[in-house]
Amino acid sequence: MNETSEALRESEERYRTLFEQAPVGVFLYDRELRLTTWNARFVQLLQTTNERLTSLDMHGLRDRTVLPSIERALAGESSTYEGRYQATTSDAVVWVSMRLCPLRNASGAVIGGMGVVEDLTDRNRALSALRESEQRHALYVKRSPLGVIVWNTRFEVLEWNPSATRIFGYTEEEAIGKREPGFIVPDSAWPFVSALWDGLLEQTGVERSRNENRRKDGRIICGEWSATALVDAQGVVIGVAALVEDVTEKQAAEEALKRSEARFRALIEHAPDAIGVVRQGRWIYANPALVTYLGYERAGELIGRLARDSVHPEDRSTQDQHHTEVERGTSVSPQEYRLLRRDGSIVHAEVVSLHVDYDGAPAILGIARDLTERKQMQARLVQAERMAAVGTLAAGVAHEINSPLAYVLTQLAVATAEALPALKRRVEALERAVDLSPGEITQLAVELEAAIDGAREAAERMRSIVRDLRTFSRADDGEIAPTDVRRVLDTSLNMVFGEIRHRARLVKEYDDVPLVDANEARLGQVFVNLLVNAAQALPEGNAAANLIRLRTYIGDAGRVVVEVMDSGPGIPDDVKAQIFDPFFTTKPAGVGTGLGLWICQGIVTRLGGTIELASRPGETIFRVVLPPGAAAGKTVDGARAIRADEPNLAQKPPMKPKPPEAKPRRGRVLVIDDEAPLANALKMFLADEHDVVVSTSGRDALALLEKDPSFDAILCDLMMPDVTGVDVHEALRQRAPDVAARLVFVTGGAFTPRMRAFLEEVRNPQLEKPFDLPKLRALLRQLVSAR
Repeated sequence: MNETSEALRESEERYRTLFEQAPVGVFLYDRELRLTTWNARFVQLLQTTNERLTSLDMHGLRDRTVLPSIERALAGESSTYEGRYQATTSDAVVWVSMRLCPLRNASGAVIGGMGVVEDLTDRNRALSALRESEQRHALYVKRSPLGVIVWNTRFEVLEWNPSATRIFGYTEEEAIGKREPGFIVPDSAWPFVSALWDGLLEQTGVERSRNENRRKDGRIICGEWSATALVDAQGVVIGVAALVEDVTEKQAAEEALKRSEARFRALIEHAPDAIGVVRQGRWIYANPALVTYLGYERAGELIGRLARDSVHPEDRSTQDQHHTEVERGTSVSPQEYRLLRRDGSIVHAEVVSLHVDYDGAPAILGIARDLTERKQMQARLVQAERMAAVGTLAAGVAHEINSPLAYVLTQLAVATAEALPALKRRVEALERAVDLSPGEITQLAVELEAAIDGAREAAERMRSIVRDLRTFSRADDGEIAPTDVRRVLDTSLNMVFGEIRHRARLVKEYDDVPLVDANEARLGQVFVNLLVNAAQALPEGNAAANLIRLRTYIGDAGRVVVEVMDSGPGIPDDVKAQIFDPFFTTKPAGVGTGLGLWICQGIVTRLGGTIELASRPGETIFRVVLPPGAAAGKTVDGARAIRADEPNLAQKPPMKPKPPEAKPRRGRVLVIDDEAPLANALKMFLADEHDVVVSTSGRDALALLEKDPSFDAILCDLMMPDVTGVDVHEALRQRAPDVAARLVFVTGGAFTPRMRAFLEEVRNPQLEKPFDLPKLRALLRQLVSAR
């Protein structure tokens, strides 16, 4: 009996231990639905206490969804419940799986029920998350811009998203179950794809590739793929998933880019300009032209060197500054540098610097163009412009030389033909008769001296003009020296006065100014250009109505200012903006190169100065502003408000020669020439054969001819300040054509287009200064005899 009781006690103890340690909740209830027994897991699951559960009447459960199953156990049936349950004795809400069965006594009658409760909250949460993940995955796959395709290990399509349909043209229904090769992989690409597939099945990792694919319409496209193997929990490959993008256009663009880059590289490699790339101050690329330009044999000799070592030391700071600006993204204009070749020689280059990406990193691209030829061309252009200016003025200079030279020759002819023979006769008479009056010998000596003095004065004037011309046109040695701007201005004025005097009155207003550091020839070139431009802005033949004024004075900061003003029509605003541009000109073709003011600006700028323009109707001023030179303390006295008309030759009273015994028919000759000494010399020379009347003004001559047109011949100078020879001819042609036919034009050089065109068209006789005096006599005899 004791053994039986002991065994029963042990059995109950094992049951209780199992009951209490069970991983699921267990509860017992009686037929009145009152809880009678429960284990610790049941209390934990409902998040309550033993006290709250004691004698709990389940008729009053908050969540009554479980009551039918609980009551069914009292009827002797087993049942289950799975779902959400809200506890009565706590605020817990849990997902449960509940299995219920009846409890019977020894006779088999139902005395209550037992419930076994399993907490499914964590499992359901995981399943919910899994469902959400699957839904998101499905959404991502559906909306992905990339084609998403899944195959099984037999290369049969299991999944096919809308983007795959867009790329290949097959619907999902058409694609599912299709097998490769022969579907979207053409036979030509199968060997390559097959090798990738084998690698995926062996789990070699993600495979990325580009290969040909075939669309439903048969068109071949280029697909870019990223594929990976799918494995199960045991690590066995169960399929392959891949993303695909149609890169047909992208590949075409990349190939075009590669071709473009190849062409660009070939262009750079064969470019005549030197091209290099600098990063962190060192050469990382040099094209053959740069290698050769800097005197190296191979690019490798240059790569890695500091770029600034190839720049002249005096230019390195400027280059560093420009590189800094380029690296900041600032646009930098082309710069001139002196570059050092490997042998130490210097070359001049214009360099354009650009910020670029080179091999995936920021760098500076430099393009250098050799300026050697350009600088030589600029020097040639400067010289050519100077020569063009000389050429433009050559006829005027010739006029200035030839007129006094004609006077010299005429005076010498008078002295040789008349004064000296007369002296010889008187000397001979003196030898025969001692009673010759001494006064006659003295008078002859005075007359001879006057003729010789006149010739000497004219020769001196020629010498001065030629000297000024030599100063202007001598070879440019670039020498900079202290220079008096007024002396250069006067020298330039002497050069071009023949261009000015028949167009305008000239006024000089010179203030005391310091010397400037300049090259006299180059500065003279500037002034000559400005003076010629001023003269050409004024019409010919009305000098009294026009004005050219020259000023020198000290401006701001002690700078020397030279002004050239003309009273012409002014310069329009649209022309002002381009006036200093190279090759810009408003003059007719063949009259100017358009380089004069551009070169003038360059000369003045290199002297540290500026050239300015101020213009309005009736007044144009070009203002040259120069810094005072090192010898700025020295000045040269100036002359203010000085009338600077052309200086006249000293007039000596000519001796009227005695007519020879036998002469042709005596005629009447009118000499029209604004050079009074020359006109009087001609009168003296011709007086033995003709009655000569002199007029030094074209206007006065026309008035005289209107009163007395009976002259047998009219010698008329072509270039005169008030009324030119052309104007005289035109006036006579209209009112007295027969008088116009007696004109003989004399010129020291026709240096305006109008004069040249006139001489080419007119049929009247023409004579060049200095005259061929016998030819002049013969021509006048012919004209007189024809009357």
